[in-house]
Amino acid sequence: MSREHREVLNGVGGAPLPAYYRLQEALRGKIEDGHWKPGEPIPSERLITEEYKISVGTVKKALGNLVGEGYLYRVQGKGTFVGRSTLRQESLRYYRMVREFNDGMAELEVRLLGIKEIQGFEPANRFLEISTDMKLYEIKRVFSSDQRPVVYAVSYISRGMFKDFDRVALSCLDKSTLYETVEKNYGLPTIRNRELFGATRADARTAGILNIEKGEPVLTIEMLSYTYKSVPYEYRLSYCVTSAHRILAEIR
Repeated sequence: MSREHREVLNGVGGAPLPAYYRLQEALRGKIEDGHWKPGEPIPSERLITEEYKISVGTVKKALGNLVGEGYLYRVQGKGTFVGRSTLRQESLRYYRMVREFNDGMAELEVRLLGIKEIQGFEPANRFLEISTDMKLYEIKRVFSSDQRPVVYAVSYISRGMFKDFDRVALSCLDKSTLYETVEKNYGLPTIRNRELFGATRADARTAGILNIEKGEPVLTIEMLSYTYKSVPYEYRLSYCVTSAHRILAEIR
């Protein structure tokens, strides 16, 4: 019996942790270490029960908790799979723009303005929890609705964490979201994000990109995206025109 299996059965160092929690952490480790990839099926409940020699109820509780955390998802009649950012698109979808309540969300087209390597800076490196001397990739995009630009977004990610991202993503970001690009090419799904909302007046560059007057008010959103182990991987600044559409936020 492996040490991992003994720890699930007996706990670590005699710690009085419930069996379902020990199993949950063991399975989470397989996901975070890349043993199970995003979108891949995991073994059936029966196989996990046999492998770890624990009850079906314990396995169900551990898997249910990981589903609730977004690490896994279930497909009726097919099984349980490792979570993917794209399958939680509704909760992670950025720029949920509507004209009023009960309206459908506006279809947005994205255009990549450029990707380049830059020197790290405050506060981006601090938010990304990396040293101040580490370089970043800067990704600039504009989102449009009915051919009218509505969002100008600038994202920063660690060059050390995403090797060759400028080359890898150049052909992707006009077709896929940043979430999908990171997941597909680096195996890191987006587990959650955090946002800070504010307002400012558009400077000359932002106004030019959004096709508005310099000094016109715009909604600002600062966002941090997190992957496994609550590691922040993207810091994003967005400038949003809300004269025709507004950002929909839902709290459940």
